[in-house]
Amino acid sequence: MAKQLRQIIEEYYEVVWNEQKLDQAHHFLSPTINFRGSLGMKVEGINGFCDYAKMLFGAFSNLYHVIEEVVVEGDKAAVRLVYTGSHTGKLFGFEPTGNRIRYSGACFFKFEDDKIVDAWVLGDLNVLYGQLSASNH
Repeated sequence: MAKQLRQIIEEYYEVVWNEQKLDQAHHFLSPTINFRGSLGMKVEGINGFCDYAKMLFGAFSNLYHVIEEVVVEGDKAAVRLVYTGSHTGKLFGFEPTGNRIRYSGACFFKFEDDKIVDAWVLGDLNVLYGQLSASNH
């Protein structure tokens, strides 16, 4: 099972996040997903998830997730990531600069029937805020 969940996670990040194919989200997410994103916002359901992702894609048009480590145990998984992109849209009151951003994060997943039912993502917001505010001086 661990290999299968690892493959689902890798495909989820590649297809949904890196290729920005939100129309494919239903292949990976439960219709009742509870999602807490790296920016601290909580959403429910696939539509809520897609709205959150679109907001991020608007702020970072080429947002990219690099998986650094995956640990799977039973129906749960933990993933350590690095997020990169260009600041091309307004976020948290910071006007777009076009500058590159890079910050670390981690996601804790729970699966049912090979679908993500819960995702709790943490992002190093101090580093992100520092990059956004430094680029506005």
